[in-house]
Amino acid sequence: MKEFSEYFGNTIKISQPSIFKRFHEIRAGEDFLGSLQQKGFFGMLWEVKLFNKAWDIYRPSCWKCKLEIREAGYEMPFADFQRSGFKSKGVLNLPKGEKLTIEPHLFKGFCEIKNLQEESLIKIKLKTGFGDKGEITFIKKADLIDKYPWVVILGYIIALEQRHRAANSGV
Repeated sequence: MKEFSEYFGNTIKISQPSIFKRFHEIRAGEDFLGSLQQKGFFGMLWEVKLFNKAWDIYRPSCWKCKLEIREAGYEMPFADFQRSGFKSKGVLNLPKGEKLTIEPHLFKGFCEIKNLQEESLIKIKLKTGFGDKGEITFIKKADLIDKYPWVVILGYIIALEQRHRAANSGV
């Protein structure tokens, strides 16, 4: 099984083949790494499939800004993302007390995943055009990204949600 660290230096692309379906493909060049599919009427559940594993990223309540992550087929979440107050930046709480920071920059058009020392590990740049597209660039190697590959997709989802919210509010 490959890991994200093997793609260090390469650009990973996420694209939505059809604007009428809420399905995204994750590719590194010609290699198909996985998929991402938004489910439900309100889009509160994302199904992530990467490296022959599956996870669910979901919002437990429509009234909260919290996102929880669980393995597909299980009920209990093992990680969660919580925004810091009214800011767009938030903390991702991982198992065993590990933490990462996810910081979207709406007006700059990218999202960063940082460690607790505020070192940027991953940069996710959203592209404009028909459908949702993005490019993932690995800035620094990290064991947490290999251990939890869904973290990269969570950063992409947070950046997408922020872009859609800004478009709907007229910002």
